[in-house]
Amino acid sequence: MIRNIEKGNTLIIKGPARVSLLEGELDVLGKIFQSKNENSSSNIPDGEDENVLIIPSAQCYPFYAIDNIQLEIYTSNEENLKEIEENSISPTWVKIKNELIAQLKKERETPLKIMVLGFSSGKTTLIKYLANNFIKEGLKGGYLDSDLGQQIIYIPTTINLGTIKDYIISSEDIQSENTLFIGATFPKGDYKYIVSLSCRKMIDDYIAENKDVDFVLIDTDGWIKTEAGIVYKSFFIKSVNPDVLIAFHNDEIEELKEIEKNAASENKQRKIYLIEGGNEHFYERDKDERRFLRQSQFSKKFEDFRKISIPLKEMKFIKTDYNKENEEILEQEVNVNDLINLPYHYVIIGLLTEDSKLIEIGLLFTINAVKNYILLYSNISYKQQLKVKKILLGSLRLSTKGNHQGYLYL
Repeated sequence: MIRNIEKGNTLIIKGPARVSLLEGELDVLGKIFQSKNENSSSNIPDGEDENVLIIPSAQCYPFYAIDNIQLEIYTSNEENLKEIEENSISPTWVKIKNELIAQLKKERETPLKIMVLGFSSGKTTLIKYLANNFIKEGLKGGYLDSDLGQQIIYIPTTINLGTIKDYIISSEDIQSENTLFIGATFPKGDYKYIVSLSCRKMIDDYIAENKDVDFVLIDTDGWIKTEAGIVYKSFFIKSVNPDVLIAFHNDEIEELKEIEKNAASENKQRKIYLIEGGNEHFYERDKDERRFLRQSQFSKKFEDFRKISIPLKEMKFIKTDYNKENEEILEQEVNVNDLINLPYHYVIIGLLTEDSKLIEIGLLFTINAVKNYILLYSNISYKQQLKVKKILLGSLRLSTKGNHQGYLYL
């Protein structure tokens, strides 16, 4: 269908959909698109069209008309289109963005760490909006995605950090440079400490290796509404120590107010922005859609996997543990005979080198102690197989299509 949008209006489109800009100029989360006749000087390679956006299922993009625009839209359901007579990006977001850009342009000894916190949707959208506007200003930085269940950079059960090299609209627009395998989609138990300390190390390593970056954007999950959620988020903030905290504030969520209070008292120099109230234009996924997205990400990752047999001899099975007294992450070896007696089949695993560097993830099929081999599902090469010395056990069990099969309790 052809759809005309007047200047100043926003068309919010839920996927799956394919959208082409035919006329005019529009803004999608800070990235500017111009029609070909207005962008004739652009050096676009043959066969590519930067004015075409693919919106995946369970995703929602706002198309703000900078001037009158014309779109060609392919969608199976016209109810997935919603036009509003304003910019879906609120003035509060614009104000925060402008203040952060001004701060980033001042000379600093270290990059600005900016963390986004909240219970409901909007966190990742705000991260993209800030990233795109920072890039537009010539600023350089990284994106840390700590949300185990709804990853944008890689797959669930991992945390990732990558450099923002271009505008970010979809997950295809940023690649992980450092992946840490956690093995769960929710930071339960000691995972809340393991994730927090791992994120701190990832940020410290990234800043040490990238001397010219101006910022690190830190995306978080929405686990807040429990006592454990307060402990987790407060420990995460203390560990990562962001210079700027942006919180989607909700007066009805007492746990969130407690986290914000802890963050303010812990570091008096920290700038805290509270975004009051919700945004009716944000699309909040339900549990089924979040589950579908996770399954889709796993399924896509597993497409190139195959069954691989590797020797069991001298292979270590480990799990991550947390020493609360020393606030450190430990590796605890798991006895293979104890593991065999558990429902371990199809558990997600991290394949590690001797010094615990992640080579690849996989699914554990069979441990044959009699014939001394392990059967797993992955895509590692023969040379990579020779480097695998440790198997880090996750807690999530999946089918080869990414469907949830249960848990491994160690």
